[in-house]
Amino acid sequence: MNLNPIMPISTCFNWLQLGLGCLLALIVALAAYRARSLSRSGAAAAAALGTAVFGLGGLPWAVLLLGFFISSSLLSRAFRGRKNDLNEKFSKGSRRDAWQVLANGGAAGILAVLQAVFPNSPWPWMAAAAALAAVNADTWATELGVLSRAHPRMVTSWKRVEPGSSGAVSLTGTIAGAGGALLIALLAVLVWPPYAGDQITTLAIPLRVALITLAGLAGSLVDSLLGATLQAIYRCPTCEKETERHPLHVCGAETAKVRGLSWLNNDAVNTACAFSAAIIGAALALALPGPLSLERAAIQPLLPNEGGNLMLTSTAFAAGESIPTKYTCKGADVSPPLTWQAVTNAQSYALIVDDPDAPAGIFTHWVIYNLPAGLTGLPEAVPTSSYSQGRNSFGRTGYNGPCPPPGKAHRYNFSLLALDLPPNLPAGLDKNGLFKTVSGHILTQETLTGTFQR
Repeated sequence: MNLNPIMPISTCFNWLQLGLGCLLALIVALAAYRARSLSRSGAAAAAALGTAVFGLGGLPWAVLLLGFFISSSLLSRAFRGRKNDLNEKFSKGSRRDAWQVLANGGAAGILAVLQAVFPNSPWPWMAAAAALAAVNADTWATELGVLSRAHPRMVTSWKRVEPGSSGAVSLTGTIAGAGGALLIALLAVLVWPPYAGDQITTLAIPLRVALITLAGLAGSLVDSLLGATLQAIYRCPTCEKETERHPLHVCGAETAKVRGLSWLNNDAVNTACAFSAAIIGAALALALPGPLSLERAAIQPLLPNEGGNLMLTSTAFAAGESIPTKYTCKGADVSPPLTWQAVTNAQSYALIVDDPDAPAGIFTHWVIYNLPAGLTGLPEAVPTSSYSQGRNSFGRTGYNGPCPPPGKAHRYNFSLLALDLPPNLPAGLDKNGLFKTVSGHILTQETLTGTFQR
């Protein structure tokens, strides 16, 4: 299975971002501790987890983790008076300790590291969004489901049981869980990073929201099934009630196990909830790259040559031949030299380099535009400061060369557009923004295709 290029982790983040992530994590953990949402161990775990997620993943990952933590913490504190009678059933209170923090957010932390290892692959991001959607769905279902006036039903037998019973579901809890998963899905779409696929169609947004929400609900269902079957459940002989608490109940009496595996406590169940959803999210990203990315074709179909023949060539490689290692991630990773013939009436040129064979859909390596009409080529190693350059699928500005996963050779299209627009297009356009801007203004275009294999 190809997972997209593996790059040294040191190239995938900068130390400033890591430092800022650590600072933000410490601020959030301290605030949560002072607000009594986290215990001392929970604050330490949250600081470490936040450093990994914020420092490696940046803003998009921070938004998802904070969305879960803030919404779940607020719900844990809401309606506290009405939920006090159910504290005897839950293994822990609303103040999360280290194990609870890691059970709910550990999957996201691991996936943030994997995203740094696989920087141009969408599956770690999709898996993390699904995992956080699942734990948020489970938290919302638990916190709001217990407020239902009707007794819930056990998910396995469908019999009525006491509110707060492990493995019990209700209509109120299910709707609340869907809302929790939907919140994370909406946040994910709002901050969708470029390496996870460009959002360029109206269909992409609802599809991604639906897939992440459903993956989150599936993970919360795993939580309910484990709670009803394998989770360790105890009984207090004094209160004569079932509980997750062990070894002592809230009354001080020693509890005795009535079913389940001793090691499978609520934290372990929450961990399984998160990782099961993460697996579903990763599978969706790998199996359905087209529907997830919904990216345009690498280049529009060739138009009639109305202004001349571009004759795009390179002294580094011929059409259909292998691109030298120097111009790839295995070498100096600099752009190759290119030449072309001037086009009559062209006022500027733009160049797009992409890989149509990437496992997760078309992958953009270079966007450069506002090339003046008199220009007939680009030298080797064009600096990022030259002309106007947009963000590629690595999330960087400028050229990043071929870097396919080991296996078959990939094609790399160097597509040059001759435009009837002056070289004053807005700065910072990515490939899709460039297409939208130049739509209807392409005089002619030509593509030089090279290959590279690792």
